[in-house]
Amino acid sequence: MAHLTFKQYLESREQLLKAIENTPTAVIEYEVKKYCTLAVGENDTEKELVSLKPTQKIIVEWRYDDINNPTPLSIQFSGVSTLTEDEQYSTFWTGNKLTKWLLRHAQQGVNNGHKV
Repeated sequence: MAHLTFKQYLESREQLLKAIENTPTAVIEYEVKKYCTLAVGENDTEKELVSLKPTQKIIVEWRYDDINNPTPLSIQFSGVSTLTEDEQYSTFWTGNKLTKWLLRHAQQGVNNGHKV
């Protein structure tokens, strides 16, 4: 296995940041690692709480207008028997709040690519 030099690392990092600017939407899959609930819906008064179990999947479509703080566009669930798998849900949470929740309750899995 070849080792990267620091210069190569910086160049590849810069290429990734430019790629995000060119393709600002990404779909990322997360695997739930403990029992929890996630609030989805248009706003706080019309929210729906989704109960999740370990090994169920959350698929989030992110928009990277700001590279450090992406905006969640839609959420899908896989393996949740009470929900339709193809149905997309919106969230009123900020990108920062959802990212922190995902770090605590889920493990990032597959990056399903970028959309333009």
